[in-house]
Amino acid sequence: MFRIRFAQPGDDFKAVAQLYLTAWRETYRPWLPAAWLAKLTPAVWHPERNWRQTLLAFEGQQLVGVCAFGPARDASFTGWGELRSIYLLTSAQHRGLGRDLVTQARATLQQAGFNQVVLWVLAENTPAQQFYQRLGFRQTTVQKTQGIIREIAYVWPADGPAASNGE
Repeated sequence: MFRIRFAQPGDDFKAVAQLYLTAWRETYRPWLPAAWLAKLTPAVWHPERNWRQTLLAFEGQQLVGVCAFGPARDASFTGWGELRSIYLLTSAQHRGLGRDLVTQARATLQQAGFNQVVLWVLAENTPAQQFYQRLGFRQTTVQKTQGIIREIAYVWPADGPAASNGE
């Protein structure tokens, strides 16, 4: 059974950064070069910077998932909320935890006044795209590229307005 809670100042954020690294290596192996993934270190991530808007998921005492959210960072989505990251260890996937994290983060964003939510998905990651579509998100034509990472914006609610850039 999983337990989800908000991050707290005394949490082990090095362990959270390590979870990000492990999840990236497990999840993105089919789409990103192995040599590139091997060069990543936990120092790439700084979960302590956004701890107030981070959910942590545990199975027993083991950290198995993280979901960070907040105001959208992309100017195309000014005034929107953003699911900034959601990562689970492979052992915790396909058991409802991802859905629960997204649902709780989305509800928290709505309580903060964000009735529209955007998230970014690796363009090649069809399983994640299907997951978000099942949760009511809709793919847009808005994309961004950083180095070898190409992402597509997904918006919620699916029947709501699209990005403010005229899509």
